Amino acid sequence: MLVKQIRLALLNHHQNKEYRVFSSFPLISSDPTVMFINATITPFKHYFLNEEQPINYAFIQRCFRMGGASELELVGTNPYYHTFFEMFGSGTFSISYQEAVSYLLELLNLLAFKQDQLYFATPKEQDFRKSLIANNVEPTHIFNLGERKLFWQEWKFGRFGPVGSGLTVVYSRSPKKVSSIKEIVKGSDEFIELANLIHVYGKEMSDGSIVPAKNPGFEFAVGIERLAATLQGCNNYQIDTISPLTELVTSFFKEKGCYPDGAVVRLLTDHLRGICVLTDEGLKPANKRQGYVFRKLIRRTLEKFWIVIGQICPIEPLVEQFCCQFNQCSEEKISPTETAELFAEETNVFLTGIERAKKVLKKNPDISPAVLLDTYGLPKTLIPILEQGGEK
Repeated sequence: MLVKQIRLALLNHHQNKEYRVFSSFPLISSDPTVMFINATITPFKHYFLNEEQPINYAFIQRCFRMGGASELELVGTNPYYHTFFEMFGSGTFSISYQEAVSYLLELLNLLAFKQDQLYFATPKEQDFRKSLIANNVEPTHIFNLGERKLFWQEWKFGRFGPVGSGLTVVYSRSPKKVSSIKEIVKGSDEFIELANLIHVYGKEMSDGSIVPAKNPGFEFAVGIERLAATLQGCNNYQIDTISPLTELVTSFFKEKGCYPDGAVVRLLTDHLRGICVLTDEGLKPANKRQGYVFRKLIRRTLEKFWIVIGQICPIEPLVEQFCCQFNQCSEEKISPTETAELFAEETNVFLTGIERAKKVLKKNPDISPAVLLDTYGLPKTLIPILEQGGEK
């Protein structure tokens, strides 16, 4: 299934079941506990926690995660990981565990998954396991997790937010029967952590205690890119909406006589997608909060390009091409000109700091790289390029 077909299948299915289908909410969140919407439950916390009567909902949400160094290191290296991605989410209220699991299996069947390729990791509590068996799932395909470190069993959505326990759906690309959860968690590409069904039952209080949620319910969430990769038999960067973008980045490098490995191409494809979307959301690079994250993303992108090419050179022509291709692949309407202009402006700000750092470096070759980074924004990795005169 193509990404467009997946999106339509999910949204039409829920519309036919009288769920209220929402458009994607602004990525820059009004929720003070997060800077960007990073999960589909974020705009709907109030449905679970407040007195108002909730409605069953479904939507596809732009999400952005750039929470720390450990997360960033996964981008590119892990072909199923992104900073910017889309997620389908739904919330269902006033149903039992058994009904929620039935709903989950109905969705997986809608997407033509074969049940013998699906495994289910359930939390220590037995409710999900019992409900899967009641819905005719083979017990040998269910792994009850005693150890809390395996998968996300306990979910907390922001400080003083909803709390839940979750079931994880794992897709196996291997024809071999899985006999142990250890086979799944060892990190092989044969197994894809596909989706989650979370029972939201409580709210975390300021003292760390958990009180019952006003409207307990179930939240289903699945990443669109990962879902497409599973259905198309590839990784996230090879799906129909992203592979043309990786090809564009690869061609850009080839024109400059450079042949970086796949991880670098994936990382830059990811970052350029994020830059396009954050520009479309109206965000500007700055030194605080979301603006600082955006600035960091652009500068990290420039740094990676310049390291591979071996010199400082303009990237904005590629950015404009990339944005055009992104629109074509994903049916977005992001302005290529505006995106390239913003990228060029931030490049100039970055280069101004680098030029100042270069003068300081000439006067004091032994200056600490940490000082150059903190004061002038010059990453340690670019110092050899400056010393070799690699500017254009």
